[in-house]
Amino acid sequence: MSQFLRGHLRRAANGVALTSIALPALAISISAHAQDVVSSPTSANAAAGGEIIVTGTRRADMSIKDTPLAISAFSGETLERNHVTSIADLRNLDPSVNIQSFGAAQTKIVLRGIDSNVGATTALYLDESAVLGGVGGNILGDGKPGIRLHDIDHVEVLKGPQGTLFGTSSMSGTLRVITRKPDLDTWGGSAEIVGASVKSGNAYGEASVTINAPIVKDVLGIRVTGWTEIGGGYIDQTIKGRMRTNNNDQFVRGVRGQMLFKPSEDFSLLASATHQQIDVDGSQAFQEANGPYLNTSPTVELYSDNYDLYSLTADYDLGFGSIIANGSYSNQQVLNAKDSTPTNINFGVNAPLSFVPRMWFKDYNAELRFSSKFGGPLQIVAGAYYEHSNSLYQTNAIQAPDGIPVCFSYDDCHDNGFANPGRGNSVYEFGTNNRRVIDQYAFYGQADYKIVDTLTATLGLRYFSADIHDVVTNLQTVFPDFVFGNVTTPSVTGDSKGSNSKTSYNAALLWQATNDISLYARAASGFRLGGVNTATSLAQEAGVVFPGTYNPDSLWSYEIGVKGYLLDRAIFFDLTGYHVDWKNQQLSASAPGAFAYTINAGKTSSNGVEFNTTIKPVTGLSLMGNVTYVDSKLEEDLPADVVSAGTIGNKGDRVPLSPKWSASASAEYEAPLAGDLSGFVQGNILYHGASYSTFNRANEFDTYLPDYTLIGARLGVRTDGWEASLYVDNLGDKVPYLGINNSTDGTRVFTARPRTVGARLRANF
Repeated sequence: MSQFLRGHLRRAANGVALTSIALPALAISISAHAQDVVSSPTSANAAAGGEIIVTGTRRADMSIKDTPLAISAFSGETLERNHVTSIADLRNLDPSVNIQSFGAAQTKIVLRGIDSNVGATTALYLDESAVLGGVGGNILGDGKPGIRLHDIDHVEVLKGPQGTLFGTSSMSGTLRVITRKPDLDTWGGSAEIVGASVKSGNAYGEASVTINAPIVKDVLGIRVTGWTEIGGGYIDQTIKGRMRTNNNDQFVRGVRGQMLFKPSEDFSLLASATHQQIDVDGSQAFQEANGPYLNTSPTVELYSDNYDLYSLTADYDLGFGSIIANGSYSNQQVLNAKDSTPTNINFGVNAPLSFVPRMWFKDYNAELRFSSKFGGPLQIVAGAYYEHSNSLYQTNAIQAPDGIPVCFSYDDCHDNGFANPGRGNSVYEFGTNNRRVIDQYAFYGQADYKIVDTLTATLGLRYFSADIHDVVTNLQTVFPDFVFGNVTTPSVTGDSKGSNSKTSYNAALLWQATNDISLYARAASGFRLGGVNTATSLAQEAGVVFPGTYNPDSLWSYEIGVKGYLLDRAIFFDLTGYHVDWKNQQLSASAPGAFAYTINAGKTSSNGVEFNTTIKPVTGLSLMGNVTYVDSKLEEDLPADVVSAGTIGNKGDRVPLSPKWSASASAEYEAPLAGDLSGFVQGNILYHGASYSTFNRANEFDTYLPDYTLIGARLGVRTDGWEASLYVDNLGDKVPYLGINNSTDGTRVFTARPRTVGARLRANF
């Protein structure tokens, strides 16, 4: 256990180091004058009375009112005031962004009921770079890293298929995170520190610092942001009769550095590097059979996510348009240990077993596009995209006699003598390597044509072609009774290649009924890559048979909407209705013997309505409200072979983890106190409807996820330069099912922290 204690101390030291930077920065900034405050202007002004500007068309900054699709946009100020520091927190601002959370980092972004337990259905971008991640059967969520949101200009949620402009994984929408860029004129920055008490849990702390430095005035500047999170554990786990109290403390360290070079008004070059490390030294979920916050798994469930993203973006203004070139490289390493002792017992082995999936993922992508600024009625955006990804997903079944796996990968176990041949000698029971290499090429174009001053038509398409190479290597399998037989040596058990190609489309009409009101209609398609089911030799030896490949899935979405301003722009509203047809849906099925594979499940439809509004009825009072209705269900029975393998789904069954109703509301009132000092009070409420974890109640692992309501409140004071506040999250001390993992090893529930009360101090300098 000493190595884990050393890990705690090391990470705590890292957090203290960043906090030691943040505290002096806060002291300096609080004493600074308001005129010294530096803050990049936000592109998405979510306050009523001002234009909401977005860049989701990839052509030019446009008012959200004049964009022919449903968009939610949140300014950096809105994120800061609502203490939104992670992707998962966005559900509090817009419940149509259904984010399933699996602890400190793993999430799945679901829009409009397009939910799949096989890969991502929603794309994520950080500035111009696609944020991708590795996926595997026991890496929860959609594989994307849990990027923290600090020093953000704005966030855009583009709803409905965005395949034309954003590619394969954007079949239900795209979430774009736009960072604040270096200011080339003025030194400045910000700092923040948060301390909180968690009911029956460990104390929690956050700190972040941003520094902006113009190296050569108006030509070269840098901006660096660092952040950390420490503690907050609330899950108890008993191992060998010993209670590990609040053992899911999280340790987050991140930094993002940017350098902007602008030698002329026509050309700019932005270099960016992001690094984030997230570690959790204990189980992040409780077992439903035990009740809230208690895990009785006999082995430690560790988690680690190490992510790096490097990008370079050039923008050259030709006068009649701009050429934008972007290249990026990302690297992700994930370890997600999970207790699998019940499965071991099912195989006749009475030994504590840790199932340790590992993921190593690398991705290179590049994009070149032209975005017009023509003087006439026609505007275009056209480009080309290339992506090369290489992922290695390794499964390891490793005995843990003292509650901790004796090793954490095949190489580690083999090198230390834990994979010895002979009856009963192998502590490393079995493992596989699943390597997937994808090369994808895409070409796209979209045109906007103003038929008359108030009517604009949009047409777009994207063609992609992808080559996929899957190699399965059996690292070790013990035959014939899986443990007490002969240990094998590594051998390739599957080597297959395939290719996918697809064209996606987008067509829309936007009518500006008045200067403040727009109506639109849109039809668009989306798609995902297919692939190969990488069956392990253990499954083959067990006599389990399932399909060797699965096909691309695709959908068409049809929507109409109206949005704009009322009452002299005191009210902004956005109302959308949609229908989605989803064919050949990719889902994970379960076969006897605790094996999983991917299927094309037939046809699914989704119908829904989204409404959001921002209101400023009087000076100082701001109100936000959102309501979402989704009816997503199977349109035909699942195939007979799928049902016989244990996954039951009939026509009319609801899509898993998709509630019909969700809603949120928030209010903030600010009033002057003295001089430039003002006081504020803020409250927010989130309602998330009930759902089930599978299609049908007859499924073995079907679990009911009850509806929940979460309430938060804040009270504080602020000036132009600093803000101090007290806050409470999860005021009602609820236990929401934010994510769920069902298997032979039991039902694990990922939830929110119990009632959390804290203080927050933020300042600009």
